[in-house]
Amino acid sequence: MDEKIIITGATGHIGNVVARKLVEQGKKLTALVLPNEDLTPIKDLNLDIVYGDITDKEAVFKLIEKDSIVLHFAGIIDIGTMDEETIRKVNIGGTENIVDACVGNRAKKLIYLSTVHIIDQDAGEVLKEPTEFDKNKVVGNYAKTKLEATKYIFDACHERGLNATVLYPSGVIGPYDFKISELGQVILDYMNHKLLAYVKGGYNFVDVRDVADATIRAITDGKKGEGYIVSGYNVDLKELLGIINEKLGRRKFPPKLALWFVRMFAGLANAYYKARKKKPVFSKYSLYTLNVNHNFSNEKAKQELGFNPRSVKDSVSDAVDWFIKNKPELVNFKKLNIDV
Repeated sequence: MDEKIIITGATGHIGNVVARKLVEQGKKLTALVLPNEDLTPIKDLNLDIVYGDITDKEAVFKLIEKDSIVLHFAGIIDIGTMDEETIRKVNIGGTENIVDACVGNRAKKLIYLSTVHIIDQDAGEVLKEPTEFDKNKVVGNYAKTKLEATKYIFDACHERGLNATVLYPSGVIGPYDFKISELGQVILDYMNHKLLAYVKGGYNFVDVRDVADATIRAITDGKKGEGYIVSGYNVDLKELLGIINEKLGRRKFPPKLALWFVRMFAGLANAYYKARKKKPVFSKYSLYTLNVNHNFSNEKAKQELGFNPRSVKDSVSDAVDWFIKNKPELVNFKKLNIDV
């Protein structure tokens, strides 16, 4: 791993943790970031910064060199609040530029961060890595665009000689959440007594640090044209809140609302949070996600990438500690029942 490593999306939740780990290992890393992007997540890291946009084909071809390793994490995670054209331009068009540059400039390896959301939820009781890519079997612009981008990568592996490995993370949780992910917003709101209710449902949660470890392992051990589910453990929403309760020394839970009632107001909730530049806790898409099959198998990643996810309890506890230490302006300390 002495080659030049290029990373897109380095300021994102997974991206900044991967970058952090690689820098700690002494690797030469170049991050492609948008002009005027907030570099707080990587400001303390010894890496090279190149300003550009993955939708700029010329810039991407200039960046990716022969024998370089490319980690493509940049993309738009949408829960139903953005226009389709923008999402397609970044998630599909940007990925096509990355792939074309890797093929044209003969990059050594491409690691692409896809998502379990592109997996057909009706494919079986236990969900494994997809072998077919039908956008009509997934829900939402985010899943559809990530599916098309993933298919483009696999097609390039089979038809154009691209050496690429794809990762499918489930619901990512844990520390280093600088930009406040959807799950991070849930944790913060509950810490601050702003989550006034919860609903039936749950999901599969995986620690960001474990996804980062799998990503780095995939550079050397990930097979060409193969994908790996990097999932953690199935946890329902009340259990997740219970972990925060235990961490903060609380006992009470907010009331549980019927799904039909919450769905009625999901559209208004999206507008409310968007106006305040915050992630909506319960959007139409998140309500859908909380109540579909999320029994993902990570056996392939365990066997081939040495994947070993830590407990959700550890992830949530570390996330709470990280928010208290690194985002004190977002924490209402009067609402906490712990020593800080």
